[in-house]
Amino acid sequence: MKGIIIVGFEENSETHIDTQFPINICEFLGVTPNLLKDLIEHHLNKKMEPNYIEMKLDDEISVASFYSGFSFRHYVGKPNFSIIIFLSQDDVLSNEFEGMMRRIAHELLPKREALNFDDILGQYYEMLKKEELTSYWEEIIEGETSVIVVKKEDEKKDTEEIEDVKSEMVEEQMSEVSNADFLQENEDLKSEITEFQSLIEEKKSKIRELTRKFTELTSENTTKIEEIQALKEEISEQYIKLEKWSQQMADLNENNAKLMNDVKNLNQKIIERDDFLKEKERKIEELSIKLTSVDEFDEKAEVMIREKEDLITINVSLNSEVESLEKEIKNSKNEVEKSQNQIALHIDTITNLKLDAKNLKSKISSGDEEKKKLKDQSLDLKKEVKVLRRERDHYKKIVKENNLL
Repeated sequence: MKGIIIVGFEENSETHIDTQFPINICEFLGVTPNLLKDLIEHHLNKKMEPNYIEMKLDDEISVASFYSGFSFRHYVGKPNFSIIIFLSQDDVLSNEFEGMMRRIAHELLPKREALNFDDILGQYYEMLKKEELTSYWEEIIEGETSVIVVKKEDEKKDTEEIEDVKSEMVEEQMSEVSNADFLQENEDLKSEITEFQSLIEEKKSKIRELTRKFTELTSENTTKIEEIQALKEEISEQYIKLEKWSQQMADLNENNAKLMNDVKNLNQKIIERDDFLKEKERKIEELSIKLTSVDEFDEKAEVMIREKEDLITINVSLNSEVESLEKEIKNSKNEVEKSQNQIALHIDTITNLKLDAKNLKSKISSGDEEKKKLKDQSLDLKKEVKVLRRERDHYKKIVKENNLL
């Protein structure tokens, strides 16, 4: 994370940057109210209710933003404010990040007029970076204190039960303390404190182990994401190659169509030449019948023979051209078949890559579920440590008040 700002709304719907931490983060990133215009419009288009958005302001700036809601109708903390977090490229937001931002709005915005507000904002920002804030899912309607969304009801019940048990234990202990068994109780308290300290150490070791597992899962998740990205890039390259092959195939089909048309025209010319030759032969036969003079017949026959030879020569040249065109058509068909085979191979490769990407996505989703379980276990352990710390402080207070040490 790079920083946090709070944006306020004027009565004419204009926005202004109310406060920021670090103090010069907007100047450093080049953020202005005009750059935030699209983000604000997304917020206001959602029925003026509290809402959460993650988006990119430009190619280099990504944000997570929570809008507190419209004035005195539906809001969290204080209406007409937006809390915006500037994210880094390596930030991976948890599922509870929106709830933690709602916690900041609920607890921080009502203190906006405090003199040390900037210091408090910095403290909340550091806790948000370390994910030490608990989620808050309550909203206010029409200025009333009614709760419309409660997502952590079980946690509240558990906390209330722990507080009740602690109060009962304190009452029982205070009622049982007497001057006669004061020393014995002091020894018991010391032994209990020792047991609690050992239990705390055990919980700390478990927390460290869970943190290590969480770190390993996070690194594994990052590796899977990089592999998926590499596969996506490879698929894009295969698509580009497929488009090139498709274009080449279209060009070959076009050339093939032209060659087929030329062959058709040449065949038509050959047929016309054959008809012409047949007509000449028929005329020669007619003339041979009509001619009575042998000389005239011979001369005309010689002329007809020469014409026939010329036509045969022309026919032979046309046949050679037809054969060359047929060879070109055959070569073109072979090239088209090779292109089709290569395209089929590329399509099979792309299909296999898609299946691999799908399998990787399923593995990543299972990893996310494991990550969520570990996080829930870590939260439970943190709660137990807090309870143990409270009890330890309580016993220390009793020892100190009664001068037992």
